[in-house]
Amino acid sequence: MPSLVQGFSWEAAQKLSENQNEPEWLREKRRAGWDAFLSLPTPDWTRGIRGWWNGTLKPLNFDELAPFTPAGQGELPADLGLDNPNDAPAGLIVQHNSETVRVELSEEARAKGVVLSSLADAVKTHPEIVREYFMTRCVPVDEDRFTAAHAAFWSAGVFLYVPKGVVVDQPFRSIFYTDQSQAAMFTHTLIVAEANSKVRLIEEHRSNGHAGDPSVLDSGVTEIFVGESANVEYYNPQEYGENVTSLAVKRSMVGKYGVQRWIIATLGGDDSRLTLESVLEGEGAHAETTGLAFPIHKQHFDTQFRQLHTVPHTTANTVFKEVLNDDAQLGFRGGIRTLKKAQFTDSFLQVHTLYLNDASKADILPFLDVDANDVRCAHGATTGMIDKDQIFYLQSRGLSHSEAEEMIVAGFFEEGIQRIPLESVQERLRESILVKLD
Repeated sequence: MPSLVQGFSWEAAQKLSENQNEPEWLREKRRAGWDAFLSLPTPDWTRGIRGWWNGTLKPLNFDELAPFTPAGQGELPADLGLDNPNDAPAGLIVQHNSETVRVELSEEARAKGVVLSSLADAVKTHPEIVREYFMTRCVPVDEDRFTAAHAAFWSAGVFLYVPKGVVVDQPFRSIFYTDQSQAAMFTHTLIVAEANSKVRLIEEHRSNGHAGDPSVLDSGVTEIFVGESANVEYYNPQEYGENVTSLAVKRSMVGKYGVQRWIIATLGGDDSRLTLESVLEGEGAHAETTGLAFPIHKQHFDTQFRQLHTVPHTTANTVFKEVLNDDAQLGFRGGIRTLKKAQFTDSFLQVHTLYLNDASKADILPFLDVDANDVRCAHGATTGMIDKDQIFYLQSRGLSHSEAEEMIVAGFFEEGIQRIPLESVQERLRESILVKLD
């Protein structure tokens, strides 16, 4: 594999491709990404007549970032729980910096034809599938400057393929972990679930960095294809250190009678920009989305969400829960979009925001964009401080003010946390929330 090289360049992308012995079609895609990276502007993601805040991007010096960093000699942290016998997943894949360091797949899943591997390996073992789905109609190369850089410099990644009719109840698990500084990570996950299949993936993003450490960029992409009558559940706790800028695009394409369920928890990073979209492209498709976010200190989290209904008789239910403390900033702009032919859509969005002090700031902008004339679409949002009566009640039962606050915030998030199928991941999220409150 290439050694750590500072700066973005076509030569660095070529070296990465050559070391992985990639086919010509993939080299051409990398070249298309590099050309788009050069031509597209760095987005500032502000908008509105009054120029309101809804996501900013601190200046990134691409000449100081390394687009590939080897795994190195550092050990993975023990709290990842990789060898917990009570939490054994159906498959496990670990990416340390830019390299895959561990892949495991249960014999049961392997016997059913399930494939779990690095995306780089899948290019060689399952080229037809990767070529059909990788950064084509789900997340195009030129969506913005960072998806373009992603197409040029991605490495390793996760590939999960579930054949037609295969049901795997035990969840799969993938972990992206970085302990490098001045690195650019391009984490990619590609899930392809064929007709009548069922699969669950827990994808964790972790790092060892802290506020004030040299910057790290993660420009990640997740593409999920849900086949006819298939069921895909995707859980994504993001707990990067406060020196990481995370720019993630996650999108699903849901086929006829398919079901997509995902939970996205944004707890880490300095600046975090999440673009999240479910595209219901088959009649009878259904999507459920739960989003959790908790910025503190000077963390800056921004979510762009869209529930896109393209055909008749599709349904969706979306809930976002967000807590802010200290000088944190949070933006949410999300809504429901129905095309003209998407009659009989039934879709609902709700956003709940809880302030722990007066210094933090949030802009919550839900919307409806409806072209069909026979639908049931609605959105709602609540925002406010913790109820003083709740604090008083808990203090009257012997809790201190901080303990009462912890209990209320923990309960606010608990509905989403309990849906994650691995108990060790649930417990770590609860601990992370308590640490933020401390």
